[in-house]
Amino acid sequence: MKILKKKRLGTMEVYFIFLSCIYVGFIGYKSLLNILFT
Repeated sequence: MKILKKKRLGTMEVYFIFLSCIYVGFIGYKSLLNILFT
């Protein structure tokens, strides 16, 4: 039970980090486009 809980937490952490990377990349991409077109 303890191992399963820890594994679940790890999976959620990886998923959260993955989403954060996509979000940061998207914001950076939009900022880059704004700089290029301004």
